[in-house]
Amino acid sequence: MSATRVLWGQIAVVLLIVLIAVWSATQWVAWRLGFQPQLGSSWFELAGQPFYPPPALFWWWYFYDAYAPNVFFEGGAIAASGGLIAIAVAIFMSIWRAREAKDVKTFGSARWAERDEIEKAGLLGDDGVVLGRYEQEYLRHDGAEHTLCFAPTRSGKGVGLVVPTLLTWPGSVIVHDIKGENWELTSGFRARHGRVLLFDPTNSASSAYNPLLEVRKGEWEVRDVQNVADVLVDPEGSLEKRNHWEKTSHSLLVGAILHVQSMRRRTRRWRASLPSSPIPAARSSPRCPP
Repeated sequence: MSATRVLWGQIAVVLLIVLIAVWSATQWVAWRLGFQPQLGSSWFELAGQPFYPPPALFWWWYFYDAYAPNVFFEGGAIAASGGLIAIAVAIFMSIWRAREAKDVKTFGSARWAERDEIEKAGLLGDDGVVLGRYEQEYLRHDGAEHTLCFAPTRSGKGVGLVVPTLLTWPGSVIVHDIKGENWELTSGFRARHGRVLLFDPTNSASSAYNPLLEVRKGEWEVRDVQNVADVLVDPEGSLEKRNHWEKTSHSLLVGAILHVQSMRRRTRRWRASLPSSPIPAARSSPRCPP
């Protein structure tokens, strides 16, 4: 419950306690005085019992205190007890409201998880992406959700999360390894349990991929070749409008690729004579580091 709701609840409860106490004192005095006609007409009757307005006690006290001081003293004590109870309740609810205010989430609610929360999230399993460690157990996520680690440079994201995951992940994995550090540290171990490939177009020892092998023959051939040329001319797909050189280079690539595709089906020897022949089919990766 929010602190604002507790405040309004506090006001309502205090007013209700005061009202009940004063009304009880009024009815007590009326009963002790035998419901005298001089007390005035009742507000309403319930089960033959007259009920007077709650503040009637105070004007009775003003006019008739000299005739029955003890009775009005008792009524005043009942009303005062209600005030004391209301003060106690107000203090209690103020403390409650202060505690609720401490839990406000205006500036975030992040905190360290407790063990039962970790178990409920399923992070103590034997498989999955390594997230960290809780006491002597590793935290792993093996669900369908995405995992994001955000931390400054050189803060241990690779050696703390990526490398342990690559060394324990039993299935296939694609790693966007810009620096090549993960390949150096984990490819040797993973090569003992399966096939590993390094794809780095800037490395002469890289595995190769020939996109022209994906071109479908027949009615889709031109469209597929145009897609390949689009990737070569505009790798990021950020050009809204191409200039003269981009248009002509695209047309040149489409024509050259279609020509190569046509001649490849006739003779492989002619293709080898071109200055920029397509890359051969995918080959195995070079020897992995130990």
